[in-house]
Amino acid sequence: MNAEEKIEGVIKKCKDIMERGMDEKLQESEIAHVLATFLFEFTKLLGQKLIEVRSYKEIEEKGTFKYAGQIDTLHEEGIFPDSLFKEFKALGLSNHIGPSYLRVKGLLTHSKIRGFFARQLYFTIEHALDKQELKEGFILFLPNMTGGAWIGDETRRHAEELSKYSIWKATPYVRGMRKITEVVAKETITNYIEGLLPPPEETACVINFEELRTTAETTQNAIQILRSFGYNETNGVKLMAACVFDYRHKACVARFERLGIEPIYLVDGLTFFKKARELGYINEEQYTTVSEWLADPWKFTEKVLPAIKALVKSDG
Repeated sequence: MNAEEKIEGVIKKCKDIMERGMDEKLQESEIAHVLATFLFEFTKLLGQKLIEVRSYKEIEEKGTFKYAGQIDTLHEEGIFPDSLFKEFKALGLSNHIGPSYLRVKGLLTHSKIRGFFARQLYFTIEHALDKQELKEGFILFLPNMTGGAWIGDETRRHAEELSKYSIWKATPYVRGMRKITEVVAKETITNYIEGLLPPPEETACVINFEELRTTAETTQNAIQILRSFGYNETNGVKLMAACVFDYRHKACVARFERLGIEPIYLVDGLTFFKKARELGYINEEQYTTVSEWLADPWKFTEKVLPAIKALVKSDG
């Protein structure tokens, strides 16, 4: 069996759910079923790691996973505890940690899989838009690179086909950092966002896209950039943020509350890992570890810190 046949075989396991999901909004547990099946089955069959969950025992042997969120930024915002910050700095660690690794953007490179999640995101987004009082104007789909670009553009395509709203017919993206060129003035939005944009006065809503959210650091940066260039509530522009998978990490929740941004997602972390355990992809020890992390990431970090110190010492 070649790789393409293996992929199609996994997709067939979710055929009934996926076909129904192209016409109606599914339950979160059903989407979790599809996502877990794809991540774990492709990891097993293709030799490309898309997911791994470690128990406390496995963390003692292998350590935790590092995430993009910087502890300096989290600490400055009063989110990362001071005691842990000092411990991490002493160990030379700059990122926050956890027991799971997910690579959702790897799935989104497949058109059929991307289409399913985009359709579900469209249904979810339209429901959220229907609850808002929006001014007349375009709905702008604005991804963060790279995984956000896949799902953001694909969702826009489905929205153009199905939506009653005016969808902006381009998919610009937010850069990871400011790009400075000699031909563009220093403080212009094109240093931060690549692509064609409607002006704020013609924009009703901007939806920022990522494939996965942990602490929402890139989303926070994108929202702050947009607001500074007039895409803000003062000018009647509603701001939202959408993704396929949201851990609902405590730092992410806190940041969205401070930003006053509505988070849109298909699957949250706890629902996903419950389904993964139900399907037999993770065991009880792995589930306990990851659920305790999601319940209180800083208490989890304190618990695994002795193991992290031992591993850092052995590596040194």
